[in-house]
Amino acid sequence: MNKIKEGETRMFYVDERIKNAYRVAQPEGRGKYLRLDQNENPDGLPQWLFDSVMEKVTPEFLSIYPEETIPTTKYAKMLGLEKENATFTDGSVVGMGYVIKVFGEPGKDILCVTPSFAMYEVYAKMKGMNVKQLSYEKDFSYKVETTLDNINENTGIIVLVNPNMPVGNVYSRDEIVSIIEKARDNNAIVIIDEAYYYFYDKTSIDLIKEYDNVFVLRTFSKMLSIPSLRLGVILSSDENIHYINNYIPPYTVNSIALLFAEAIVDNHDKLLAELTAQYNEGKEYILNALKEHGYETLPSEGCYVAIKPKCKSSREITDLLEENGILILCGKDGLTGWLRLTIAHKQYMEKFMETLLKLDKE
Repeated sequence: MNKIKEGETRMFYVDERIKNAYRVAQPEGRGKYLRLDQNENPDGLPQWLFDSVMEKVTPEFLSIYPEETIPTTKYAKMLGLEKENATFTDGSVVGMGYVIKVFGEPGKDILCVTPSFAMYEVYAKMKGMNVKQLSYEKDFSYKVETTLDNINENTGIIVLVNPNMPVGNVYSRDEIVSIIEKARDNNAIVIIDEAYYYFYDKTSIDLIKEYDNVFVLRTFSKMLSIPSLRLGVILSSDENIHYINNYIPPYTVNSIALLFAEAIVDNHDKLLAELTAQYNEGKEYILNALKEHGYETLPSEGCYVAIKPKCKSSREITDLLEENGILILCGKDGLTGWLRLTIAHKQYMEKFMETLLKLDKE
């Protein structure tokens, strides 16, 4: 075997944008904690749905390559779309990468609000795009004019995470349309990330029928509670989806994820009623409890809330909670000094609140 000798220089090609990308490893070993840090549902899917799906997972089932046509058709129909308007991806984080890789033009600008989901910036830099970070106001409100004023002939992509994580603000219908139309006039596309749709319940999916520069992303990881199976979806015009499918390798979404997708669609109303009731109970409890004890929070339409500690720093509280078996997110960048809590079932919110009150004192 040939080994690299001291002082030798590697001669094979490595893409410099990927070679020099800054990436942070995702946390592991979280299973032993109460996980209120990554917007997961700690309970997962109801047992009745899980059991009904797993009965079909046999050795023979696993011996066949994945087949996407039936679950994709059912999912699209549920949304009032055709199969040609949708394509499943192994997580919406991969889906956003597909859109940027296919439609992102090197040298053009991508407009992203900050703080928000960091992978848009990562993918854009790997594609050679210029990332323009657009900031909130001091009170964490966001003016749509900030986006509109930055759209010009060098704009390639505008990203709207709606609701936006980690703050939780939303864009109105009129604001979204105004951005789409100015983007279209400048030959730019708009990605509307609806990862937290089920907690806000307002969608832009119908706009893909009216505008050919709109992409909507959805995920099965949040309310639908199967992040370990990595399932997301891209929704757009049939022509745009055709281009993305030209790029996607075959068999990227596994058969078990597709089986759960079909079951979720088949049982959608029953499932959502159960999950939403649990979530709303937890949200009502935690927001009232935080207010009662004098904690400042930011308005949020997502499954998370930003909390300002009263006595200790956000870093101290985060570390102390971990020592007590609870994981939350310590705010950074534009959310520095705040805690971000995933809203979950009431029993977990009660445990968090009880622990917070014990720790956050002089």
